[in-house]
Amino acid sequence: MANAPSERMVEHALTLIVQSEIAPPPAADQARATLGEWLGKSPRHAAAAHEAHLRWSMLGGMSGGLREQFQESAMLAGSAVRATGSRQRRKLLLSIAGLLGTGALAGRGAYWYWQQPLHTATYATRNSQMLKVTLADGKALQEGSRLDLAPRSAISVALYRQRRSVSMSEGEVRFAVAADPGRPFEVLTRQARIEVVGTVFTVRDRGGPVTVGVEHGHVRVRVLGRQTQDAPTAPANALDLLPGQVLEIRDGQPQAVRQADAAALSAWREGWLVFENTPLAEALATINAYRTQPIEAADARVAALRLTGRFRANDSAGLLAVLPSILPLKVRPQADGSVQLQAL
Repeated sequence: MANAPSERMVEHALTLIVQSEIAPPPAADQARATLGEWLGKSPRHAAAAHEAHLRWSMLGGMSGGLREQFQESAMLAGSAVRATGSRQRRKLLLSIAGLLGTGALAGRGAYWYWQQPLHTATYATRNSQMLKVTLADGKALQEGSRLDLAPRSAISVALYRQRRSVSMSEGEVRFAVAADPGRPFEVLTRQARIEVVGTVFTVRDRGGPVTVGVEHGHVRVRVLGRQTQDAPTAPANALDLLPGQVLEIRDGQPQAVRQADAAALSAWREGWLVFENTPLAEALATINAYRTQPIEAADARVAALRLTGRFRANDSAGLLAVLPSILPLKVRPQADGSVQLQAL
């Protein structure tokens, strides 16, 4: 690939990353600034920095004791630097970068071992079906993370030694994450990666925007943006969400963070669907998860109408009965059991 970085570029980025992590503040700050300027030079530089971050993260997950050993060595080297100059620090940085660079590639066996999940599982719900899942990721007597899946949702779970990961392909899921700073929890969606340690939040992806709402705690959302051939590994934009904040990501672009009742995103757990100025097309994607035959908008004008209200999840017939009094449309049942919404 033309944009694939060379191993030398990855090792250079690794050296800067390691220095930014373990060097004293002035040198660490300078390394961060240098790295930021360096990765912005080209897509290859950005790709090299991305790969370097992955390898440095690998070291952080392999063993807490191993990282502490490097940090202790860094402190010792730091005192030696004052006496003998920067030669020992550079040697230390290069040795770590070498471990994660060609050394890590040579030691694929150890890398493979630490990257294998301890547990994997997939969960999916059908129309009108909800599912409660408790993960085996609790510490000591602590209960594991609790996941509530709305109808027509699908996820894959992988629990690793150093992290916990959920890939969400569609649907709505409420996460109550068991706190474990040593094993961060991430949720991967089409348009974002959500990172947490311990919190309660909901993610919705019905094929349109991806919505994230936080009830308790703190999550970091890294918006992936549109992947292009010119910048396949561009750094993700990060946004921090606090309790009562909701974020929508449309076509790879984050909208303004807004204050809202984040718990309303998971009101389906109590049998309710809550919409607030929601485009009808997006509301129907949620409503149809509770029906065997879909409700469809006849054209783009109907799809763009905005719906606000609170409706019973298992009573779409009741919703159809009141919909014409809320929006300027008419309900047309079809022979196959589906329903078409037409403009007046």
